[in-house]
This record gives sequence, structure tokens and C-alpha cells, in this order.
Amino acid sequence: MRFDLPLYLSAPATVLGERLQTAAEAVAEGLISEYNAERYRYSGLSVSELPPVELAERSAARTLAAAGVAGEQLGRVLHAWTFHQGHEFWCPAHYLADRLGAFKALPVGVQQMCNGGMSAIDQAARDMIVDPKIDSALVTTADCYPPPGFDRWGGDLGIAYGDGATSVLLTRAPQGPSVRLLATASVAASELEAMHRGDAPFTPAPLSGLKTLQPRLAKKEFMTGRPSVDFGETAHSAVTTVVSRSLEDAGLRGDDPRLRAAALPRLAGHVLTGSYQPAFAEVCAAPVVELGGATGHLGAGDPMANLTDLLAAGTLGPGDLVVLLSAGAGFTWTSAVVEVAR
Repeated sequence: MRFDLPLYLSAPATVLGERLQTAAEAVAEGLISEYNAERYRYSGLSVSELPPVELAERSAARTLAAAGVAGEQLGRVLHAWTFHQGHEFWCPAHYLADRLGAFKALPVGVQQMCNGGMSAIDQAARDMIVDPKIDSALVTTADCYPPPGFDRWGGDLGIAYGDGATSVLLTRAPQGPSVRLLATASVAASELEAMHRGDAPFTPAPLSGLKTLQPRLAKKEFMTGRPSVDFGETAHSAVTTVVSRSLEDAGLRGDDPRLRAAALPRLAGHVLTGSYQPAFAEVCAAPVVELGGATGHLGAGDPMANLTDLLAAGTLGPGDLVVLLSAGAGFTWTSAVVEVAR
């Protein structure tokens, strides 16, 4: 979708956990094999003792302060997550709206797994297009993966999970460090939903805290039961499709010299170099910047954390173009093309 109406991603922020659990520590504690630690190429994972929504509140406060916007000015508060937010029967988006004083905003929870942050941005942008009364919309993400509920280092395949929150403000003019949202494109492969369900029966109640969640087991069951499904081929096609479409909708060619950077999901190093980067390079010449080595995968927050880091690095200038790629279980892939504000 092309956004002809000026919309900006303003004042992105990231709040990580209070400490870094290094890969060396994880190997020594038997949390991950030395072989996988070398392949994954994470120097460490962000770890927090705080509830994820508290990290989200802190990140949102940074964004609002940097943009010079008060909570009461917000028209939307969208919060995305993948894992337990602290309570079972509860809406974290409304909690954040209350804590931020966003009493005029409509809070919305976005459950799109690791593509949730990008889905929330896309939804907020569409809301602002159809409702001119919305001057700004806040998007937050937050996830924490503590034991015993989650095995952050070894529970999944090709990915390890860090704790953190992100936030960004959608505005009609740049406020603070900003990029203009030019276009987004998404594609889904719903035939892959069982990769995170496996063969386990449906349960009548959440099992959070009662057993350690290990997504790799469901993935292995899926691959054993459906040997004809080629996830690598599907992911390759999805990446090339969404990146090509977003560039086309933005009126750009993949070799445009203004494309100065691309940021991919914070997956394991061997997954990026063996799958995502080759697919991306087929359709876009923007140099890929790997940004998750010292954090791990931040659940729904990778795209906004990547945008935060890219703007903070000081290597981009006004008019430079960036591609942000996101992916989440289900599966859904989204690409966004943004331009650094002038």
C-alpha cells in the first residue's frame, strides 16, 4: 500500500532488559550448545526481571517526550506482543493507555506474533488515513521470555529471544527523529500455522508457567507430518514478494541509490545469511545491517528496534531510504519502505 498522505514514524525508542546474558554464559550453563552459539552469532541476549508492559511504558514515555506529545493528545494506542504480558484475562493496551494518560485514545491489542509491531504500524497508518481527527497514534511492543515459562536460548530453531520493548509515534508531521512512511506490503502463508501448534491437542486453559514453552518441538512435529511443505521456499518467495511490492508501491526500483540500508528480523546469524539475506538481495540492493547480535529476537519489536538503532547510528541523512522487513508465526511477512525526514 502506498501512503500518499504524509505520515511519519516519529521518535522511535527501545528499552532493553537490565542485563545481558552472554552467549559464553549460556554455553557454560548448558542453555545452548557451543555449536549453535557459534552459528547463531548472538553475543548475548537482553534479560529483564520486569513485566513486559512496564518496559513498554518506559519506552512509550521516551517516545512521547522526544516527540513533544502528551498522552492526552493520542488518538490510538496499539500494543503488540507474542508471549505472556503478566496476566491471563486482561488487555495490556488499555493498561498502557491508562498509565500514559491517553484517556482520549482507543487502545487496541494486536496479536500477530512476531509481525505484530509492523502490523500495528500498518493498522495505525490506515486508521489515520480514514480518520483525519487522529493526529497521532502510539504503537508499542513488549515481550519477555523468562524461565521456567520459556527456553529463550534453546527452545526454538534458528532464533533466540531477548527481553525488551519498543515504541514509535505515527504523526502527520515529523516530531523528533523521524522517517516518512512511503509504503508497506504484506503476504501470508496460513498453511504454515501448525508450525507453532504441532500435534499437541487444544487445551482448555493456558499452560503458561506450568510447562516450558519450546516452539522447536511443534516445528519438528510439523516438518515430520508434512514433509512436502518447504518452509525455506515459502519464506524465500514471501520475502522477495513483499520487498518487491513495497518498493513498487513506493515508486522505487530495487537498485535506487537512495536505498541506504535494510534491516531484517533479529534471527540467528546462519538463518539471515543462509535464507533471508539472499532472498532480499534478489530484489533490493540496499545493504543489510545486522542489528540483533547483542539483544536477540525481540518478539514483535524487531522492526521498531531496528529503526531506532539505524536513526541513532548517525549514518543516515535526510532523503535516505530504508527497508524494514518483519516476519511472524502464522506466517506473515511485511516490508515497509521509509524515507529519513528532511
